[in-house]
Amino acid sequence: MHSATLPPRSKVVSLRYLEPAKRRATQYEEVTLHAQWDPQNFATQGWFNRDEEGRPAWDAGSTVLKARDWWAYRDPAEEWFRPYVARQAALGSAITLATEGAQQAELFADVTPPWRAFLATHYAAYRFPEYGLFMALSYAQREALSDVVAGPLLFQSLEKARHAQDIALYTMALEDALPGFSDAECKALWMDSPVWQPTRRVIEYLMASRDWGEINFVINLIYEPLFATLFNRELLLRCAARHGDSVAGVIAAGAEKDRTVRQSAASALVRFLLAQDANNALAFNAWLAHWTPLVMDAVQHIAPVFATLSTQTFESARQVVVRDWRALMLALELNAPEVGE
Repeated sequence: MHSATLPPRSKVVSLRYLEPAKRRATQYEEVTLHAQWDPQNFATQGWFNRDEEGRPAWDAGSTVLKARDWWAYRDPAEEWFRPYVARQAALGSAITLATEGAQQAELFADVTPPWRAFLATHYAAYRFPEYGLFMALSYAQREALSDVVAGPLLFQSLEKARHAQDIALYTMALEDALPGFSDAECKALWMDSPVWQPTRRVIEYLMASRDWGEINFVINLIYEPLFATLFNRELLLRCAARHGDSVAGVIAAGAEKDRTVRQSAASALVRFLLAQDANNALAFNAWLAHWTPLVMDAVQHIAPVFATLSTQTFESARQVVVRDWRALMLALELNAPEVGE
């Protein structure tokens, strides 16, 4: 039996189907890139699954943003399914241990009365905007124009669902541990309280939006740095331990970790798109001009919640998040509207 004769090395056809960002492809690139197909890449037969109106599975008209190559983007975290699940499992284990430890040591009895009232009302209500963001991001990840862009959006949508569930599970644990504790008022607060109506407006507008690029930008570079950081970091994370709550701070720390990972991904996408087409700056700045006042209205209306809970004033907390947000906009070379510092 004769051995097969190999062609000269110079004539061997490469089967590599992706262009790595660096010299060698990373595992993240190998398992992520081109799972989402497109005639621009390898689907040479064209779209075969258009809807009844002729719209393909993925449509460039799903956003006003433009890119020469949507597959050239890279998530700075290089997160794919396995490392994502491992990180989320670690966060979940930390919350479980904190809750079980508090139950075993009967620490819930040490929670101050003002904080108990907060947990039963405004904290319990916070799961509703988180779930709304899950819904908005679910749409955005479906419409995103490459797998590497969709990945962070998909993971973030699941994080928002997890965070809403974390809050619900914690209030259930409190109901078991504290006689008379109930979060029965929280939905009415979300639907009717003046404290929450500007936030509900922002969330419902996001859920109704049909530009996935706008949804991603507004959530990660306006709403999360301003409103979510104020409520989750400046109130929950800073104040929980002072009020004898050893669990809410752990939940808030997990959400804060998620937020920083997704903000990094969204910032990298902005930089990528500005390099792909400088005219994308027009869309970014228009979104900033439109959405920032809406988000800042939500920020301002949450002020009464700080009154009996925080050692820092609402105004000082607001100045901190606005300062950080303006630094982020400056780093991205975008035109942040004046919101006061």
